[in-house]
Amino acid sequence: MKKLLLIIVFLSLLWASSPVFAGEFRIYTANGSQQLQRLTAPPRAMRIHGEAIELLVDYSGSMSGWINLAKEAIGIILPRLPYNSSVALRVFGERPGTHPEITEVCKASRVVTSFGKQNERAVVKGLAEAKIGGGTPIEFALRETVEKDLKNLRVYDKNRTFKAKKIILVTDGGEGCGGDPCAYIREVMRTRKDISIDVIQLGNDNRLACLADETGGTFHKVNRSSQDFELALEKAFNVPQGTVATRKYMEKSTYKPAPKKLSDRKQLATKYKYVKY
Repeated sequence: MKKLLLIIVFLSLLWASSPVFAGEFRIYTANGSQQLQRLTAPPRAMRIHGEAIELLVDYSGSMSGWINLAKEAIGIILPRLPYNSSVALRVFGERPGTHPEITEVCKASRVVTSFGKQNERAVVKGLAEAKIGGGTPIEFALRETVEKDLKNLRVYDKNRTFKAKKIILVTDGGEGCGGDPCAYIREVMRTRKDISIDVIQLGNDNRLACLADETGGTFHKVNRSSQDFELALEKAFNVPQGTVATRKYMEKSTYKPAPKKLSDRKQLATKYKYVKY
């Protein structure tokens, strides 16, 4: 009996110290029944060959006068991205209320569309379905983006060298939940050099220019002009002016693909400044 107990203890210690792999295994209970269990392996890094861009869009209450302009401009720019561009969408500020002490308000941030190529339909649909809320938890949204969305993402160029992951922040103001986005990004950049942030600032607020400065990104001020917004997005997405959309776009869009005939393209160029001929 003692030998049996020693054997059981030895096997238990051996099992506890052995590495755990993903897969199925069975647990036998005292009455002899079996339970099938599954272990999952840690998530593998997602690999993207090309551009990885995460749109981080403010849906706080003060964006009510801007959000339609943002949707329209983003909808026009997305089809012009190269085929190897992978875009994700995260929104923040959807929860009604403005008091920083309300936890739900200051943790209102969610991924609407995960990274994917040629997924502009899903991105624009997500923008249309998101709802205007109240507070502006910019630091929290940036933390979620950096520490969750971009954590297991590896981006390579055609030569298989690492590339930076880009965040494009669209907002009309500064932090509204007591956080400090600039201090957070400054801390992140001490150990990470794989992130750049472009800020599209709606209005005259300059408080978030630090995010671009700290990460080597760009800072753009936009007034209530759709043309200014499109120009800022062109620069943020690195889309050359005058380029034609790379693919046909979605419902409820003013975009039309460039026709094949030169005469028709010239005619459209007066209406769509991005049609190149």
